[in-house]
Amino acid sequence: MPDEQTEVIVGLPSKRNMSYLPFYVAAKKGYYLKNNLNIKFTYVQGGVLALRGLQTGDFHFISSLPESVITGVAEGANVKIIGTLDNQSMYSIYVSKDIKELRDLKGKAAAGMVTGNGTNIQLEYWLRKQGLEPNKDVRIINAGDNAERLQALQQGEAAVTILSPPTDLKADELGLKRFLMRDELKTYNHNMVSANGDLIKNHPEVVYAFMSAQADAVEFIKNETNRNEVIQIVMDELQMEKTDAEKSFDFVLPALAEKGKINMDGVKWAMDTVKAAKVSEKKVALDQLVDERYYAK
Repeated sequence: MPDEQTEVIVGLPSKRNMSYLPFYVAAKKGYYLKNNLNIKFTYVQGGVLALRGLQTGDFHFISSLPESVITGVAEGANVKIIGTLDNQSMYSIYVSKDIKELRDLKGKAAAGMVTGNGTNIQLEYWLRKQGLEPNKDVRIINAGDNAERLQALQQGEAAVTILSPPTDLKADELGLKRFLMRDELKTYNHNMVSANGDLIKNHPEVVYAFMSAQADAVEFIKNETNRNEVIQIVMDELQMEKTDAEKSFDFVLPALAEKGKINMDGVKWAMDTVKAAKVSEKKVALDQLVDERYYAK
């Protein structure tokens, strides 16, 4: 750990995201302070903006979908993926009630985020799996974060979108048809942890400390005797009722990665998907993208 308390700024691509549970628990239980880190979370809209802040040094770490980081590294970003929060997809696809067959999506709009964002890449992947070509058969619009994307469906601006917990609970309440992305993506690392390249080079002890705090948090969360305390943290951080907090917790729990360890097959899938989406024409090698030296011992 650092010799003295060090301020660390983490960029998160959304405000209400159940997947950030290890971060919330690490902060609440004092695991960052135990490792001499003074943690501060900053919220931006989407992984593309988070990556931009990581590149400029505004953030020391970010959590984002791997696709955004892959695209950034291909374009020369000095960042590395060092771990993951989870090793299953947290996303679900929802379609509006007037869609009886998936082929009925042809000619409709899909609520996504900014072009090149991992959210869009996964949405486009799902559409192609249904035989629909993005921005030809189905137009992708930038609707914003989870809540805004769901609102686009409710208001008829889009017929399909992609959501993560806890917004998916609201979509379930509305009776929208749901397709779990984890049913198709068996090895996917959803919220990956990336670090600024200069931080890795000049202050590796900070990177070790950050991953150590995350490991402690996941261990605490996975201990069944701590369930009620973790549920209370979820309720406090995400302003959720107990029933919804429990539902979201049970959805996320099986996917949490012990010690933040990456499923490399999932990274390779993401790299292939970015290539297929033609977001960037430049190639990126696995060792340019990932650095696995910082898992807690």
